[in-house]
This record gives sequence, structure tokens and C-alpha cells, in this order.
Amino acid sequence: MKQCVNKNLITLKLVLFCFLSGVGCIFPFLPLHMLSLGLDRGEARLISAVAPCIALLGPALLGPFIDKLSVGRGSTGGGPTPSGSGRLLRITTAVCLILSALFYTLLLTVPAAERHQARRPNVLFMCDEDSAYVIQEVCKEDMRCNRWSGEKTGVLALTSCEYGCADDNMTWVKEPFAISDTYNDSTPGPLFTISNTTWQSDGYPDDDDESYEEFPPHLCYNGLCTVYMQHEARLRLPLSLLAPDPLKDNTTSDAGWCTYRTSGASKCTVPPQRLRELTLSSSEPCRPAVRCLVLDPYDEPDAVLADAECRRVVGDPAYTFTTYFILRVLADIWPSAGLALLGAACVIATRETSLGRGDVGRQLAFGTLGLAIFPPLAGLAMDSMPDNPYLVPFTLHAVFMLIGALILLVDKHMPLSTPEWWWHTATGALALPFSAVRRYGAETAAVFAVVVLLGVLWSGIDTYLPWTIQDIQEEAYTHFNESLSATEDTATKVGLTLTVGALPAVPALLWAEALVDYIGHSNVFITAFTFYCLRYIGLASGTDYDWVVVCEILEIFTLSLVWVTAMLYFRHLVPRKYTATGQALPVIAHFCIGRCIGAIVGGMVHGRPPLESQRSVYRALGVVSLLAAAVYLALYHLLLAPRCAARPAAPPQQLLQACTVDGQLNAKGLNANGGSNGTYSPMRVYHEERSRKGHFRY
Repeated sequence: MKQCVNKNLITLKLVLFCFLSGVGCIFPFLPLHMLSLGLDRGEARLISAVAPCIALLGPALLGPFIDKLSVGRGSTGGGPTPSGSGRLLRITTAVCLILSALFYTLLLTVPAAERHQARRPNVLFMCDEDSAYVIQEVCKEDMRCNRWSGEKTGVLALTSCEYGCADDNMTWVKEPFAISDTYNDSTPGPLFTISNTTWQSDGYPDDDDESYEEFPPHLCYNGLCTVYMQHEARLRLPLSLLAPDPLKDNTTSDAGWCTYRTSGASKCTVPPQRLRELTLSSSEPCRPAVRCLVLDPYDEPDAVLADAECRRVVGDPAYTFTTYFILRVLADIWPSAGLALLGAACVIATRETSLGRGDVGRQLAFGTLGLAIFPPLAGLAMDSMPDNPYLVPFTLHAVFMLIGALILLVDKHMPLSTPEWWWHTATGALALPFSAVRRYGAETAAVFAVVVLLGVLWSGIDTYLPWTIQDIQEEAYTHFNESLSATEDTATKVGLTLTVGALPAVPALLWAEALVDYIGHSNVFITAFTFYCLRYIGLASGTDYDWVVVCEILEIFTLSLVWVTAMLYFRHLVPRKYTATGQALPVIAHFCIGRCIGAIVGGMVHGRPPLESQRSVYRALGVVSLLAAAVYLALYHLLLAPRCAARPAAPPQQLLQACTVDGQLNAKGLNANGGSNGTYSPMRVYHEERSRKGHFRY
């Protein structure tokens, strides 16, 4: 009776279970963790794009490192024992898991910074016969005025200008304005400007000129006088400002207002008629002046007070960003390397030989159970501990990684012998000559590019999916005017998205190799592109969390089957002595390069609200997915498959000699590989109907 459970692979299954459980406990919550530390979304997108780009160093260096040392050991007489040859792979993988636990735990030590929403204080303008002033409310948080060195040049948009009597305390300037209906007119009208005006005692043009409104205010700066016409409602005044002297005006000496003086010669000349009216109406000596209300002081194009809003900052955002960036970049290297090495361990331990199929899918299925169980539990713990929400997920990640590393270090009987030792026929005769696979370098590059594109589409969704869920909840709570916090159960829902994507993948992975062999690798990739289109359309059209859940169920076609297909296909393309390097290639393509590009593309969100902008990105990527599926389908079935059909050929002389030595057993080997009719078909991986490696179809 065939043994249902291979006892030699139990510990490998446990390691995969711990690894994927640890990954599931932390990775879906990293985007939310960055925002909780005070990083803005732009900084978080930068980290999300750079970290996977640096993370490729792990698999790119450790894969060849393992292969080189394994080949050296396996080349000695008779080949190494399984336990001895697998020691290097086990120890290196264990070190990767330990370092992953260490660096991600260090992220908990990054100090948080708070950036409260900017307050936009009022701004007023006043000028008299001596100078001009811009007056701004101080920021109540720190009670200090904005500072800058030298002159700051820009534009002020003025409205509602009127005459009055100023005093040293600026009391009249701060009185409420009687704003006319034209205040909200944001369209700047034509200005009547008098240039090269000579400043004399009166300094005012002919008052009898009927082209002016009666006695309009004139604002003069650096020899250029501009007339404020009430019907224009908006006057753009160019000027340069000097910051207050910190020794004289350090805090709030002006009753909560900051006064900025113009750097150039400026004045407002009051016509005699207006001056007489002001003198008669004032009980005290009058200092004639003009005051104006400033429109859009922070948003006006080329505004002189741009970026002068009140920003309350707690902590050091620059230090928080730098520290998190360094630790995150270092942390992402180790799970990427661990995934590549565990992929090589699966390929080696399942012993896929020329006489039978391996068992990679079953190992991944057991590990995927951890990905389905623990993320929602970690999310529930986050929502239940608002004071320290990320302690449990990061702790679970460290615990699972350390348990997996301990199993690797303790179990010395895990079947991880070097590729040269286990790739052979049952009698120890000469192995089937697969050196011809070296000719498929172009094909390896083509499959690598396909996996990169699939990684881009995966990252375009998963990298920012927690933000999408958060934005959907905020939109829903705002629409229904709920008093409940919009982020109350966000983490639990984020964790559940991994569960609904991983659970359907478990039964599929149990028979993954037979399924991929039956469908064909190219058809799996084409199907994945098609389902990515459906996922993006659903996310772009969905208005609530239920749409996200439905789209995540489709991940069985876009990630689980794609990943096992990539592992199996690179297993066949790459020579046996480069097994670790071969399994590093799909990790680099999908989870490093593809994830980096996808984070950049998926993060191209501009405008408000961010959810609607994100949906526009989803629509664009949905079109890209559909085009990729159509192009791949046409190229493969119409061009590559007919041209790359395998042609019958005589069996290699080396194999015939091996059959002569031990005819009965090796004849069975030939029959198992479809060569009993006296012909031998070399592997042609593009044409799935005629290709053979063992009895696989690629």
C-alpha cells in the first residue's frame, strides 16, 4: 500500500507552516504600522518601493552561495550523505528566519512622531504712509512666528481694502471686515497699475479722473502703485517680506499676531478728501492707513506665505522616517531569502526524479494553513489593544520564525541532500542527460519576465490593500454619519483578506503538480492575468468591504497556482546543481522586482479623496492585465507553440548503453518516460502537448 504521509517530510511541513504563519502575522499590517508611527503616505510608499528592491540581495546572494558549496561537497567520491549535505541549507535558512525575527522586532523600537493637520491662521494686510505690514495669527501650539533668512518674495491676493486710522497696537486692523458678496469671486480681474509714479507730498493721481471709482486705495511698493478697484474683488500684490526679529518678537508680544514688514519701500497714500473724513470721524489723532483682507494666503499661486501654516509636530519625523527606513530595508532581506531557500528545500526533499513526480504542492499546502489561520487572529489582537496594537503581530512573527529556525537546527534527518546526489535513476546508473537545458537561457529569461509582470500586478493590490480597506470604511462611516470609529476593526478585516485568499488554495495545492501538468504552465499564467483583470475591476467598482473579500478569493488563481507553477517550471529549466539559484529566480522576479515596480505603480495616487484616485489606478492596471493576457495568449498559442514543437529523435547513445547493462530495470525507466517506441523526445518546454521531462508536460 502506498504510504499516504512521508514521515521524512513532516518537519519540513512544520517549518513551512511556521514561516508562512510568521509572514502572515506581520506583512499585511506593515502599511498600517508605518502610518501609526507618523509617516505620511508618501514616505510609506517610498519605503514600500525601496525595501523589496534591496531585499533581492538575499536570494540573489544566498542561492548561488548554497549551490557553490553544495556542488563542492557533492563532487567528492560517491556523493555525500543526505544529512551531511543538507546541513548548510538548513543552517543558512535558520539564520535567515532568526534575522527576520530580530529586525522586524526592532521596528517596535522606532519612536513615533505626530503630525497634526495644519491649521491655517488668518492673514491681514495694512499699509500707511511709512510702510506696509502683513499680519498673521501665531500658531497656538508653539506661539512662535514663522522664520526665514533674508527676504521671502511672493504674491498676496488682497480684497475688501478700506481706509481707517491705525494705531501702534494694530487694533483697527484686527477688527472684523464687512466682506462684500464679491469676496468669493476667485477669478482675478484686470488691474489698473500706475508705473513710474513720483512720490510727492500728495502722491495721488488726479482725483477728478472719472475712470476711477471714487477715491480707491492705492498700494505702492518699490515705485509701483497698484489701484484696488472694488468691483475687481481681487488684487495680486507682489512684494517681499522680512521675518520678525526673534529678539524683539520671539513669541506673542503682539497679542497673538506676527507682523512681517516689507523689505522694499512701500506706502499707501490717502487722498485729501479721505483724510479729512477720517480726521473728522476720529476723536483722537488719526494715522491714516489702508487695510485689506488676504485671500488664500497659503494656496495662491506663488504665495509669499506658502508653507507658513501652523503645523503641530510631536517628536522628530525625520528621525522616525530614517530609522524605520533602515530597519525595514534590512528586515525585508531575510524573509525573501528564506522563501527562496525553503523553495529549494521543497524541491530537493520531495525527490522529483526521472521515475516519478515530486510532492512540492503538498508541502506548500500545509504551510498555507498557517497563512489562513493566524492573520485574522493577529488583526483581532490589534483591534483589542489600541494602546499597543502592533505588539502581538510582531511578537507572533518572531515566535513562529524562531520555532521554524529551531526545527531546522535540530532535525538532522531532513532529506536535503545535494542535487547531484539525488538526481539519478533507481539503480545508480547514469542520469538522464539534461545538460541540454542550458540551451534554454532565453526561455528562462522569458518566464522570468512573465513572473515579474505577475508580481507587479500582485503588488499593485496587496501593497496598499490595507489602506484601501481603511479608506472604504472611512467613506462608509462618513456616508452614514456613524459615530463609531472608522478604523475600529480595520486590522481584523485586513487579516481576514489573507484567510479568504489562502483557504481555497489549500486543496488546490494538494494536487498542484498534477493540476499544473494537466493545464500547462503557460495556460496557468494566462489564466492568472485574466483573473487579475477581474480583481482590479472588482476593486475599482466595489463600494464596500464585501467586494474586497470577493476579489481576494480569486487570489487562488493569481498567486497560489502561479507560485507553485513558477517553482515547478524553474525546477525544470535550471540545471540540478543550481537548484537553490533556480528557486531564487521566481522570488527575485515576483516578490522583489515585481513587488517594487507594483508598489511604485500602485502608489501613483494623486488628488482627493485618495480612495477615488486609487480606484483610477485599479482601472488602469485592470486594462494592463487584460492586455497582458491577450498578448500572451496570442504569442504562445499562435507563434511559440507551433514553432517549438518537439521532434522525435533517437535516444542518446549514453542512455542506450545504460539500458544494455541492466535491461529490465532501465527499460522500465524508458517506458515511464514515454520512450518505449524506440524514439526519444528532448524537452521542449514551450509546447506543452509534446514536451516531456520525466512524464511532465511543460
